[in-house]
Amino acid sequence: MVTARAFAWGPEGHRIIADIARSHLTAPARSQVRSLLGDDDLAAVANWADEIKSDRPETAAWHFVDIPMSAADFSDARDCYRPDPRHLLSEQDHHNCVVDRIEIFERVLADRNAPHDQRVEALKFLVHLVGDIHQPLHAIGEARGGNEIHISEFGSQLCGTRPCNLHFAWDIGLLEHSGRHDAKEYAAFLEGLISARNMWKEPEGTPEEWANQSFQFAKKVWMNDGDVVDEAYYRTSMPILNDQLAIAGIRLAKVLNETLGEKKR
Repeated sequence: MVTARAFAWGPEGHRIIADIARSHLTAPARSQVRSLLGDDDLAAVANWADEIKSDRPETAAWHFVDIPMSAADFSDARDCYRPDPRHLLSEQDHHNCVVDRIEIFERVLADRNAPHDQRVEALKFLVHLVGDIHQPLHAIGEARGGNEIHISEFGSQLCGTRPCNLHFAWDIGLLEHSGRHDAKEYAAFLEGLISARNMWKEPEGTPEEWANQSFQFAKKVWMNDGDVVDEAYYRTSMPILNDQLAIAGIRLAKVLNETLGEKKR
């Protein structure tokens, strides 16, 4: 069974981030994306990393980082070595978290001498994982990133056929409640936010810094068992959610422009 944690932002959220990134690619980066993917539609591969998870279980922990609620911030030694007896490869994987995996895939994608298939895979992972790290509940270890926090969501305790939980609310519930169900429509809405606030000029930062930002947001929006996601929570949370989607798209574009753009001589 695939848990809600497998789908950070939900499929639509990842496509929104990819559409924003695509609109901010430089010409050289766009050309390189086409040479790797066959076109420049990043949204078409935005959920690939989730789709392969059942065939490649060793990648499961690459989508999040479990920073303890009581911690000040991210620690690579503490948070990226996650041996799991169910996945033997994890016993040797000291980079088993989203922070380290983004950095690894950036290096692979930037290496023009790396095998083509490896660079294609690195690109697909980056499109997805840069989105994952900006979902606040993917940066906190408490209650499996909120998956074990049972809530009611806009008057219902069932989300589909399963009990609602905090993580699922942030993956899908809040986005659906916005009334914007089309990824391109939502991306266009966020582009207005990006333009109005000149968000493109915000510092790119590092994956570690992104994780720490998401971790702080996770603590801010945290709920307890039995709490209610209602209109008040929605109004408080949506500015954070929208900012995180927008900045994820911008940062993904900057990563791809840096790794795939013209190399300085």
